Amino acid sequence: MKQLFFISVTLFCLQFTVTAQDYDNAVEYLNAISRQRENISKKFMAYVSASAHGKREKKVEALRAKLLDEVQEAKMNIGGLPSFKGDKGYRDSTVVFLKLYYNVLNEDYGKIVNMEEIAEQSYDAMEAYMMAQELVNKKLDEGNEKMRLATEVFAAKNNITLTKSSTELGEKMKQVHEVNAYHSPLYLIFFKAYKQEGYLIEAVSKNNITGIEQNKSSLLRYAQEGLEKLKSIKPFQGDASLQNACKRVMNFYVKEVNESMNTISEFYLIKERFATIKKEFEKKSSPSQAEVDAYNKTVKEMNTASNAFNNTSQSLNNERNDVLNEWNKAVKVFFDEHTPSYK
Repeated sequence: MKQLFFISVTLFCLQFTVTAQDYDNAVEYLNAISRQRENISKKFMAYVSASAHGKREKKVEALRAKLLDEVQEAKMNIGGLPSFKGDKGYRDSTVVFLKLYYNVLNEDYGKIVNMEEIAEQSYDAMEAYMMAQELVNKKLDEGNEKMRLATEVFAAKNNITLTKSSTELGEKMKQVHEVNAYHSPLYLIFFKAYKQEGYLIEAVSKNNITGIEQNKSSLLRYAQEGLEKLKSIKPFQGDASLQNACKRVMNFYVKEVNESMNTISEFYLIKERFATIKKEFEKKSSPSQAEVDAYNKTVKEMNTASNAFNNTSQSLNNERNDVLNEWNKAVKVFFDEHTPSYK
């Protein structure tokens, strides 16, 4: 059930073509900084691509280390540039952003990885984990916006016209952001109900009738809420596979509560009643025929309930495995198909 994590926003990258009447030094200066950012963007895409396409953990971590090295090197290279005609604003703004970017990749990333270790323990922990990711991306978004403004200010001061254009790398990074943004709310819908079913299964394993009733009520509510939320989620670029897989899981939980759990609850009620009757019956040294018949009837009821419980449990386990495997497969395929490959 592991939630994938990678930072989904990167540097304000080369998405402009540059023209000017008198541009020798200004454009050269602008391009010197832009090339450094582009190198970082390439390393970033290689890292994200490896993360999303299930590469070995060691390889992914090695790519993140390369990305960190690239950021440090770019920061030093850009920081070492002279000011342009006495104006150091663009250079220094870039260095400030690179410091922010490095801290996000190093410190914030480390904190989020630590949160990942406990995220699976509860829905609140998972929600906090994903919110931390959103805050990191928001921080980078704000930094990117400052870089965009700094670039525009530098261009305006030096008579450079920036014409917005699309680059392959820029489009790939945009796709990464959109993939992650689409997956996250769907995962929370899934995880909230999935975790609640775990509490229900635990109550069943402990023969806790009160716990069963409480948890199945919560599970039904979360599953129905999830189905309602799914109605407002559109397919991702025409692909409804993730949405449909989540819907199948929610429908399974609704069916589990409304149908199968009645058999499970009834079994434990009969079992509890049978234990009381058996205890009283065994106290009798010479039970009457009527008492023997009543006890045998209870034994028969217990056996019938036990068979129904076993059959229902087996059926539930099989169906649960099927829908969860379908969900996990859908998530993997979704990231494989929609996250751009980049080396």
